[in-house]
Amino acid sequence: MKRILSILSVLLIFTSCTSMKKVFIKEKAEIIERNKGHKIETFTEDLIKDLPEPLKKYLRVCGYINTPIPVNANVCWTESWLKMSPDKEWKKLHTTQFNSVKPVGRVAYMKILGMPVAARDLYRDGYGEMKVKLFNLIKVAFDNSKEVAQSALITTFCEFMSIPSYLLLDNVKWEQIDDYSVRGTLVDNGIEVSGIFYFNEDGLFAHFETFDRYYTTGKNTYKKVKFSAVVENYKTQGKLKIGEKIKVIWHLPEGDYEYYKGIIDKIEFNVSE
Repeated sequence: MKRILSILSVLLIFTSCTSMKKVFIKEKAEIIERNKGHKIETFTEDLIKDLPEPLKKYLRVCGYINTPIPVNANVCWTESWLKMSPDKEWKKLHTTQFNSVKPVGRVAYMKILGMPVAARDLYRDGYGEMKVKLFNLIKVAFDNSKEVAQSALITTFCEFMSIPSYLLLDNVKWEQIDDYSVRGTLVDNGIEVSGIFYFNEDGLFAHFETFDRYYTTGKNTYKKVKFSAVVENYKTQGKLKIGEKIKVIWHLPEGDYEYYKGIIDKIEFNVSE
């Protein structure tokens, strides 16, 4: 009995030390430390004057003018759901997400509710990593390929609707297509990604499309597939309008595969911990 208890104690200590949540907290803290070297400025009409008109209208309509420009943000989800393959059922998640603008980075922790499965997605300094564990102990999935890095960067870029200071980065180029759409190209640590941002008649961001994200077809095999992120509605947060109901879709040859959806509760800008 003592031997069994001893083994269980070791396993519990090991599990605690390697928990996905602790990995998320550590990586977030490391990025925040780097955020501290950047001065927080303010959105002004002069600062955004060179942006395409749809982007300027979006910042005005959402109330960002004369507010602090975020260097980072916590994206707080009320609820979120994941469908792990087109033929699977939706699984309810607990999602915790942090985005950084300077430097460009993103780290997210996701736990399937009712199941001992947790995942952490990371993009930082040209490196992307996806890790999934069972009981915080058994590695279910791990991928840090160049395809994952590019996919993680395009995911970060399309989330400008939550952290609009991505619009002002020096390493982003914008090309207005028409009154309601803009192509953006981001280069970070040698990785280039591009996509089209679409806006509605009210000036609100509606959806994003790209062919620069990789869909995993098997172990270490990928293909580029049309990918989109959709904001279905907005909510008021103080004087700002923020995207609330979000869904993410792969447009596969055999049909659309909506694999993530959720509701954002609030966005906390310029966090220090």
